[in-house]
Amino acid sequence: MKYGLLFHKPTLNIGDDIQSYAIKQFMPHVDYLIDREKIGKFKTKDEKPVAVIMAAWWMWEKWNWPPSKFIYPLFVGFHYSDNKAAKQAGCPADYLFMKGLGAKYLNANGPIGCRDYYTRDRLKELGVNADFSGCITITLPEQKRIKPEKEYVCLVDVAGPVQKKVRQELEGTDIEVKVIKHDVDTEHRKKPFEQRMQETEELLTLYQNAKCVITRRLHCALPCLAMGVPVLLAMHTAESIRFKPYYDWLNFCIPIDYVKGNYEYDVKNPPPNPTVHIEYKEKLEKRIKEFIAETEKLDDPSADELKKLKKSERRILRFRNSTMKKTIKIWEKELNGDLNEKEIEKNAPIKENIKKYRFRLWRQTPHLEKLLSNYLDQARRIYNSPEKTEERKRAREAAKKAKLEAEQAAQNK
Repeated sequence: MKYGLLFHKPTLNIGDDIQSYAIKQFMPHVDYLIDREKIGKFKTKDEKPVAVIMAAWWMWEKWNWPPSKFIYPLFVGFHYSDNKAAKQAGCPADYLFMKGLGAKYLNANGPIGCRDYYTRDRLKELGVNADFSGCITITLPEQKRIKPEKEYVCLVDVAGPVQKKVRQELEGTDIEVKVIKHDVDTEHRKKPFEQRMQETEELLTLYQNAKCVITRRLHCALPCLAMGVPVLLAMHTAESIRFKPYYDWLNFCIPIDYVKGNYEYDVKNPPPNPTVHIEYKEKLEKRIKEFIAETEKLDDPSADELKKLKKSERRILRFRNSTMKKTIKIWEKELNGDLNEKEIEKNAPIKENIKKYRFRLWRQTPHLEKLLSNYLDQARRIYNSPEKTEERKRAREAAKKAKLEAEQAAQNK
């Protein structure tokens, strides 16, 4: 059987590539690269199915769900992001894509191994058979050990006060501080996938040979945990839905506690990591290896033979378009509410996305265009109504007046 490797082509966070790197280690071979956001449109050249380990954050374009029938999936490390609960920017589809047919797809291909308790519990509420598998990155193997010319500590996307505290702790030693970011620029998406994987391996090797790593990034902390690198998770909260399972797996502190000396972590002689994760790592590896063994035995099956959700392609397309239509409607309603000028400017890219998605929807199902136009036109009429225009004008004048008064008050002082 052929195998597909899941990745996020336009990522701006190298953590996505680290997940793909972790998946890749289990692949007998990689025949297709599958963009996470295009999961519903994927099609093989010979129209044969491919086995895919579906470990990912799902997803920006939530209407590209359920996945294509050409994907034979194993769901582990599944994370659903409710943008409002996670306080993230993105489309406000919430649970739309995981209700109805979306949930039926998950149940047909379950149980769904989830990356965190939040996702597991939300799926269960929707009637989906789900359990906790842990993140795919806890299965990462150790990287090449290279004795550095000088010992070093890696600080990955941590706040300035934490960096300052570490430098103070290391004064008078030969231990170097390496400051690293997981954000990548838009040029990253243009790189060949092989180059991206090579750069990911180089980054993991850098972590592997560090004296210790301090980070706020999940896909830095868990890889270090998997590779046996002493790591401190310095997070501003102990309530993050993404990190909730892992606080007990790691040495963890609130940054201000470390800075003020209320939490002790000796960067010169870092303590070992907890070992809670090992049990979950072994279970996850076993689950994945059994899936690979099962798929290797399959004798050239067709996509329809392996398809577990017995719904027509037309029915699935209608579900995707219904999800897109509802999402755009919610989006327009949110954007055309009582927004001030700053918020309108901030949301300009989202408005451009809406235009793009409307065009996609129109291309896929022209008969929905009239319905879509009706409520978009209505939203525009509300936004451009004399009442709303006057409200925005008054808000601008009030802001300008407040600014002048503040400037005068400052001068009088």
